[in-house]
Amino acid sequence: MKKIFDYIIIGAGSSGGVIASRLSENPNNKVLLIEAGNSFETVDEIPDVLKKGMATGADWTGNLAVGTKFDWKYEGISNEEFKNMGVPRGKVIGGTSSINGQVFIRAIPEDFENWKNKGLDDWSYEECLKYYIKLENDLDFNNEFHGNEGPIPVMRHKIETLLEDQLTFYESVQEMGFPVTEDHNLPFSEGVGPLPLNNVNGMRWSTGISYVIPAIYRDNLEVLSNSICEKIIIDNCIQRGVILKNGNVIEGNEIILSAGAVESPKLLLNSGVGDKDSLSKIGIEHVHQLPGVGLNLSDHPAVELVWKSSEKLLDQLSDVGAQKVALRYTSENSDDRLDMISVMRFQPGGISKDDLHFRSSDFGESRIAITTGLFLAKSHGKLSLNPEDPKNSPIINYNYLNNDYDTERLIKGIKLNYEIARNSKFDPFRGDLIEPLPEALEDEKLLRYWINSKVHTMHHISGTCKMGSEDDENAVSNKYGKVHGIEGLRVVDCSIMPDCVRANTNATAIMMGEKISDHIKLGD
Repeated sequence: MKKIFDYIIIGAGSSGGVIASRLSENPNNKVLLIEAGNSFETVDEIPDVLKKGMATGADWTGNLAVGTKFDWKYEGISNEEFKNMGVPRGKVIGGTSSINGQVFIRAIPEDFENWKNKGLDDWSYEECLKYYIKLENDLDFNNEFHGNEGPIPVMRHKIETLLEDQLTFYESVQEMGFPVTEDHNLPFSEGVGPLPLNNVNGMRWSTGISYVIPAIYRDNLEVLSNSICEKIIIDNCIQRGVILKNGNVIEGNEIILSAGAVESPKLLLNSGVGDKDSLSKIGIEHVHQLPGVGLNLSDHPAVELVWKSSEKLLDQLSDVGAQKVALRYTSENSDDRLDMISVMRFQPGGISKDDLHFRSSDFGESRIAITTGLFLAKSHGKLSLNPEDPKNSPIINYNYLNNDYDTERLIKGIKLNYEIARNSKFDPFRGDLIEPLPEALEDEKLLRYWINSKVHTMHHISGTCKMGSEDDENAVSNKYGKVHGIEGLRVVDCSIMPDCVRANTNATAIMMGEKISDHIKLGD
């Protein structure tokens, strides 16, 4: 007799782990959580590469999980100038929350106002704030905007603990007239201040640790790890179950696809859900027309200004690495509030060429850098199946800087960060400029070429199964994640964002898992 589950959740990441935990709170629900990578039953079993430090290219002091078996090891196309860009995504319990930089910034009210304007009336800032509060245990603030009882602890480093380059950055931007913020997660906060992190005393609080492991011993929750879903069975616009790579078929009353902004659209496309003409060309049987699957790929493009550094900074490296303080501001003449971010980073010498953040030509020396990141990019990309092997890594084309407005804002951000670094307080440890060549800062043609050749991901891919009304031909799901036209199938992860939020995406992905879990319980 086949075992039929009430809910099958595909992907134990930032959203999926939350949903599995919340739905299994009801002992009457039979819940199956399928994870492509490893799972762990206790925190002690989790390898240090996942559990301690930053565990990504954002941390120069700890081990790197990126490029290991815990990473899908995707490559993407930045643009025509840069076609082999690393796209790390977590393949382990906790998903990308187990390998990311742990910056825990929330989306801002204007992000949700944009979503509401696209017909998603249930996604107001006030509504979403309830779930940000629910998921959070803020160790610094106790007020109406923060939670203190949630599963994810959040903290900020004290100013006196900043590395010398970070402290100098913090002071320099104030001298330029930018305000100070103690809390980047206040709804209208802007300026320079310590980043909120879901890392406490050097330990990463992924959704695997915070949500899945505490629930894993429930009799009604089954976790199936190291299992890849290859197809969702759809018959007459009704999902009938999933087929695993090993050929096993598992049935569930509802399937919740939470495999992330790469694997979720990839699985839908391999299941015949997408554009009929595109799927037919590569030999996939088409079962349901949703041309928006894989479109609307959104992210935050970024570049780095890189200088040689003094070795004395090496002696300051401590606990969770480089990402401790950031400047969030609005680009000059921009209509989009808080569309820019600047982050000071340090890298000791000897880092591999596979490093994800510093793409300069000189990899032997210690360096400092300021990341120029663009929030709310107007350029959008596309995810599509590899016609040679549809079940393997998809084609991920970010299409960065297709809109000149994006390039103009990056140019302004680069010039601002260059002025910040010219402050004489940087002189003791800032050496010669490595990237870009100094002459590029005086020649816009050269600067544009450099930007196009260096622009890369901030690792916040989203939007590839976007929410929207049924009359939006590119919308894949409704406001509750239900896939348009298919009964019993839902998508809940960053792929359903109609646009990438003006923040790191992890906190919002967890919030979405919390919010839609409640809607599922209510029968929405």
